[in-house]
Amino acid sequence: DSRPASGISAVDYAANFSAFLRNQRADQPFCFWFGASEPHAPWEEGSGLRAGRRLEAVDVPPNFEKDTPKVRSWLLDYYLELEWFDQQLGQILKILENSGELDNTLIVVTGDNGSPMARAKNDVYDLGTHVPLMARWQGKIKPGRVVEDLVGFVDLGPTFLDITSLKPPVEMAGRSLRNILLSEKH
Repeated sequence: DSRPASGISAVDYAANFSAFLRNQRADQPFCFWFGASEPHAPWEEGSGLRAGRRLEAVDVPPNFEKDTPKVRSWLLDYYLELEWFDQQLGQILKILENSGELDNTLIVVTGDNGSPMARAKNDVYDLGTHVPLMARWQGKIKPGRVVEDLVGFVDLGPTFLDITSLKPPVEMAGRSLRNILLSEKH
């Protein structure tokens, strides 16, 4: 068990993906939803410090009223779970690469809500409506682009159907993000 904190799920996300991919036919399109539990509060108190992270390395976001050792430690605990998610995603991408499917796969990475920090999640400040969303599709999505368009989760279903040349049903809410993803804009 290499989990750095007790609150981190024991599910081996990468092994689950590997098993899923082994059961796919080579010519069969697939959709895999990697739904991690991390990061998710409550975090194991002090886990960031026990993992060797340093309070001095923390940049306290401006939405915090105070910069205290307790706040910094709390952020380190949160960051430790973010690192775990990143490691799991990295393993999944490596499995895709080893299978020869990485460059043939649209990868969408998103959080389920905005930051759990003060004046963020559950608030209508900028940080409360800003949810992580990244996409990679080799040869189709221009690398390094930052897009400021307002989009939502409701747009993902129509996007996936659109890129597979399927028409979303009229009752499906949202709009395809295909034009935004494939745009040449910087």
